Amino acid sequence: MDNKNSQIIRMDEHILYFDCHSNVLLCKSIESGKKLWIKKVDDPGFLNGVIEDSSRFFIAFESGEKNGIFITVNKNDGLTLWDIPGRAFLYRVFQDFIYLIFIDESENYFFIKVDILKGTIVWHHKVAKDLCEYIINPSGIVLQYLSGKVEKIDIETGAMI
Repeated sequence: MDNKNSQIIRMDEHILYFDCHSNVLLCKSIESGKKLWIKKVDDPGFLNGVIEDSSRFFIAFESGEKNGIFITVNKNDGLTLWDIPGRAFLYRVFQDFIYLIFIDESENYFFIKVDILKGTIVWHHKVAKDLCEYIINPSGIVLQYLSGKVEKIDIETGAMI
């Protein structure tokens, strides 16, 4: 891959290479140096970030202020398990769910809870643009804003507490 057009992300046991020019994502084992898989991603923009669990990579691509795609791929073979169109921010795996901030085409921001296996949205909660941090624990979610505003929402339903 061409280093000028490549992004390199080092994970616990893998290295991901993304070629921005050809839209090719390559996964290598750190231990063996062996290529595990390679896949083409349809018009993703650039790789904005990656998190992982034991069997999946959760990859955020962005293509502009409000556009992108969030994909989940199998670590072993690179198969796309599910995706959500849109630009994602501040994503985190907690228990059997992934929590993300998404922006839509109208510049509305949403905090969403997604089933980690199916990729289905369990609930969404509209948030202000200045959301800067969230804390998740079994008793609830705390949303903290740059303005100093704090919201607490129910982890099961997404409703304000």
